[in-house]
Amino acid sequence: MSRLDQHKTELIRLAAVAVALLLSWLKVWKFMAGFDLIALAATIIGGYPMFEEAWEAIKKRRMTMELSMAIAVVATLLIGQFFTGLVITFFVLFAELLEHLTVESGRNVIGKLLESLPRQASVRSNGQEKTVEISGLKLNDVVIIKPGTKIPIDGIVIKGNSSVDQSSITGESLPIEKMPGHKIFAGTINQTGVLEVRVEHIGEDTAFGKIIHIIEEAEKSKAPIQKVADKLAARLVYFAFTGAIATFLFTHSIVSAIAALIVAGACGIAAGTPLALLAGIGRTAREGIIVKGGVYLEQLASIDTVVLDKTGTLTLGVPQVTHTQTFNNMTEKEVLLLAANAEQHSEHPLANAVLKKAKEINLALESYNDIQYFPGQGIVYHANADEILVGNTSLLDKKSVRLDSAVTQYLSKIKDKGETSIIVTKNQEVAGVISVADVLRAEAKQAVLELKKLGTRTILLTGDSMNTARAIGETLQVDEVFGEMLPEQKSGKVRELIRDGKKVAMVGDGINDAPALIEATVGIAMGTGTDVALESADMALMTTDFMKIVEAIKVSRQCLRVIMFNFWGTIIVDVIGVTLAFFGYLTPLFGALIHVGSELAFILNSARLFRR
Repeated sequence: MSRLDQHKTELIRLAAVAVALLLSWLKVWKFMAGFDLIALAATIIGGYPMFEEAWEAIKKRRMTMELSMAIAVVATLLIGQFFTGLVITFFVLFAELLEHLTVESGRNVIGKLLESLPRQASVRSNGQEKTVEISGLKLNDVVIIKPGTKIPIDGIVIKGNSSVDQSSITGESLPIEKMPGHKIFAGTINQTGVLEVRVEHIGEDTAFGKIIHIIEEAEKSKAPIQKVADKLAARLVYFAFTGAIATFLFTHSIVSAIAALIVAGACGIAAGTPLALLAGIGRTAREGIIVKGGVYLEQLASIDTVVLDKTGTLTLGVPQVTHTQTFNNMTEKEVLLLAANAEQHSEHPLANAVLKKAKEINLALESYNDIQYFPGQGIVYHANADEILVGNTSLLDKKSVRLDSAVTQYLSKIKDKGETSIIVTKNQEVAGVISVADVLRAEAKQAVLELKKLGTRTILLTGDSMNTARAIGETLQVDEVFGEMLPEQKSGKVRELIRDGKKVAMVGDGINDAPALIEATVGIAMGTGTDVALESADMALMTTDFMKIVEAIKVSRQCLRVIMFNFWGTIIVDVIGVTLAFFGYLTPLFGALIHVGSELAFILNSARLFRR
């Protein structure tokens, strides 16, 4: 039976019991039969699912809430309180239906995030456009994505320009401009222009497909807190039976004993805990944070130390020109033009930084007469009878170029800042120094500050020099800095922290940080849906926004607070209810009201986690 058919059946059963409840209250059959035949029949027939689950529990020798409630209902029937038995049955059915609908609503939140992909795609083949089934696509096919349509595959844009809403994958609120060479993801929406995309991944192999699989597996897994909830629920059932027996021995009233049995329940814990975890996983997924199970969501809430990789995590991972210092009456544009002329055919990352800066300020590159490359040192070229050197101090020593005190002091300052310097000379005189660095992400400093507000200690681990590490650490105000670390040293440091009793979250790019990600209490991979980002860590960010980690920790802690509130709330309600029954102040009818009312309150408390 499908979930929809199941809900319809439950609703019809509840409606029938409600009608019977009204007829019983009006005493329609009582005058003819001498007893409430409608209440008796409706309780037995309408409560069949409850009795069936109770019987299964007996066969498995398990104490469950369904068994305790079934015993309570049977007891009310045996003492002739047919109307009360019907009321309890109605409340139980109503609570179960609401619980199922709430959980289903939670799944639908994820379902909306992971709506089905298009079943067909337009493909360009032999110069012609044709429509094919998604299952018929092959790698390297060229798919045409029209404006306003959902993208069915992962691939690389080879033609066209458009903005793409990829919030369903990365959590980014604004559309992202896509042009040739950019990657796009299945499940995102093309907005303005036509794109031609070369297929890289199809179906389950797409980032979208992996997210579906991860969340489905996360729903099936049980976190430690959920296992605790199951144990507590079982103990509360025993508490209900003990309370009922004690009440009967004290009051000699079977009615009060039944009230004690009815009022004490653990449904709020049993239903509210998995619902809270589902809500937490769904809410983080909407933010572009993929949590692989409730266990990791729970562990994230206890994190007290966050270990950060630098390149690609705190920084953009791409060197950029940060400043150009000029000497000997040269201008900034002149210095950049001399350097860009030398680097125009180089593939070195530092060369790319210089060329990008030159393009930004619209410099027109010039040709050279001849050029020499000195690996690890720099470039020498001639243009218009001028000799230009672009490189480091080793190249200048090689060419006998002397540095005056002003240049030397500036180079020392750059080194202290952890930046790389490119020295440019013209005819044996220093024209300028270009500073290049891997630039921090705009949100990195604020994110570190927010992590500290959450009470976590932040540690920076990087393979860069200690000068660079210290400079980044001072800018971000992290608590501790370690430089010149190899991947195995990073994982060793994480192990050391865990041995010292720390709960460690390791944040890396999911590639060279994989050993440390695996060692951490929770490994968090930054990325854009790469295979490594999804597979090497316990959590994966589908975007490079560092603030998402702060959001994930906040959601996990809120989730745990809700669960603990439900725990203690259920215990307090049960104790108060049994105490009232013990002293004869509680009837079975009011016991049912308290039981169901508290259960609904705790379920709704968990459900509010779905809201942003």
